[in-house]
Amino acid sequence: MKVQLVFAPSKERSKLSDLVERVYPPLGILYIAGYLRKHMPELEIRATDGILVGWDTTVSEISAYSPDVVFISYITPCATGAYALGERIKDICPGTVVVFGGPHATALPAEPFARSRADFVAVGEGEETSLELVRALASGKKEFGDIDGLYWMKEGKVVINRPRQFIRDIDRIPFPARDLLDIKEYKGWVVHKKTPETTILFSRGCPFDCTFCTNAVWKSARPWLRLRSPEKIVDEMEQLKGIGIREVFDNSDEFNCDPRHAMAVCQEMIKRKIDMPWKAQVRASPFSDDLARAMADAGCWYVHIGIESGNERTLKGVRKMITLEQVKNACKILKKYNIKVMGLLMLLNVWEEDGKLAYEGVKETMKTLEFARRMIDEKLLDYVSSSITTPYPGSELFRIASKHGLIDKELTDDWSKWLTEEMFIMKVPGVTIKEARDLYFKGSLLRSYCYLRSGNWSLKEVPIFFDKFVRAALLKLQGPRRQ
Repeated sequence: MKVQLVFAPSKERSKLSDLVERVYPPLGILYIAGYLRKHMPELEIRATDGILVGWDTTVSEISAYSPDVVFISYITPCATGAYALGERIKDICPGTVVVFGGPHATALPAEPFARSRADFVAVGEGEETSLELVRALASGKKEFGDIDGLYWMKEGKVVINRPRQFIRDIDRIPFPARDLLDIKEYKGWVVHKKTPETTILFSRGCPFDCTFCTNAVWKSARPWLRLRSPEKIVDEMEQLKGIGIREVFDNSDEFNCDPRHAMAVCQEMIKRKIDMPWKAQVRASPFSDDLARAMADAGCWYVHIGIESGNERTLKGVRKMITLEQVKNACKILKKYNIKVMGLLMLLNVWEEDGKLAYEGVKETMKTLEFARRMIDEKLLDYVSSSITTPYPGSELFRIASKHGLIDKELTDDWSKWLTEEMFIMKVPGVTIKEARDLYFKGSLLRSYCYLRSGNWSLKEVPIFFDKFVRAALLKLQGPRRQ
């Protein structure tokens, strides 16, 4: 049996920078490929990163391979492209079984049946569901009611099976099958010490419940947080070194959700002398001096820290469970050990208070940018990244925005519109498109200033800075496309 796993592209090229789209390989489909290969070594397996190669090449690769089963994983901005791809597969390979999955499919599992000729939708964590489905198809089964986490068609109706429970011991999941893609094609994160670099996952999920969290896959069962053993993590780092990777980015939601585990990971790296620079995403709390010192000793030199807002009311409203004082304290500790810090900011956030809509206007959002600028001036932040808040399906924010009529129907009818920087998804009360664009431009200026003064980039990244600055400037000067 031939299986192909595809990370879906958009039907039309995104207006986002091509360089940004080529940052890291899609680990989701590579994890599933590794799991299938371990348990069904007789399978022929291929993987296609549609975002990397584009729509036409994706279609050509599927047509040439003519797989028995295609798994299509997709994120919200690529959902329209994913459904069009499913339709195209049915035209060029009529006998191919089409399975949709990933973050958007988990958030809106009935949608693929309405917008494409889907055979199945895998909801939640995909490894075991994919394996059981492929085994069932290989044996010729026609009934699939015993496969948890599966939506499927029977006699023209959608059947919803029991939810899929998580794999408790994630150490038994094989490493991603990175050999199925050319990892040299990925440029890595713009801020780096060494190249080539790539992503790794130290854990799956997060124990917190922020309203804006978009990863419906990791909220589809319990426990929300599962930790890999330090030994397995360092095993994978050593494997990556063996194939020429010189730096890794822990792309887990938050490295220090469990401080004891975080400390143990650092100690394992030190014990085994991994000698590989690495980056991570961290929470402002809980955070300690001991952990920062251990991170630095283990080779961590750069982190992302979710600040989100410079307003305490917003942080409480979006259930971030941190304070601005904790942000300052964590940054002070990190800087004590010369770890560079990028602050992540959300502009024009929205939440509910006692069922009523609450939000940041222009004045409150300016406080966020001013807070970040003070942190930069105090040398507590080295970089910032800001974006206009987007209510992705699967998040509590999407429910809130939909309930209060903040999302135009045209934007959910065509998810490809979510690809462009020109389209601000939520209509925040009292904020005009011109004001939103002005805030976006100011955030872009702050971001570019930090990147350029940092020194941790090379001349080949200059087009990225220039591209983002020009787009933000042109956006600021445009007349409104949507009010």
